[in-house]
Amino acid sequence: MTTLLNPGRLVALLVAVSFAAGLNLYVTVAALGLLARFNVLALPPGLSALTHTWVITLAVALAIVEAVADKIPYFDLVWNALHTFIRIPAAALLAYQAGNTLSPAEHVLVTAAAAAVAAA
Repeated sequence: MTTLLNPGRLVALLVAVSFAAGLNLYVTVAALGLLARFNVLALPPGLSALTHTWVITLAVALAIVEAVADKIPYFDLVWNALHTFIRIPAAALLAYQAGNTLSPAEHVLVTAAAAAVAAA
């Protein structure tokens, strides 16, 4: 189920997704994929890849690794430091892919805003 969202709803979705990705990228990707796969949430066409089984499986596996990493003190520190530089561009990439129906100026703005929200 992929339908075009109006720009206001798309921006609202992207702000929420960017915020969630800034907190936990893998759970966000898995949740989006599962919600779209079970027709609970209509994703923009650019995010249809999130519904693939291998994407959901990989996101769930990495979410489990992250949950275990949180329990190991020094590994947790390294994991979180590394993922500080992964979550922000990943949120921007999600927004970039989702915003392909927007005008070029809106596309750039939404992508930059997603990175800023994830960083916050």
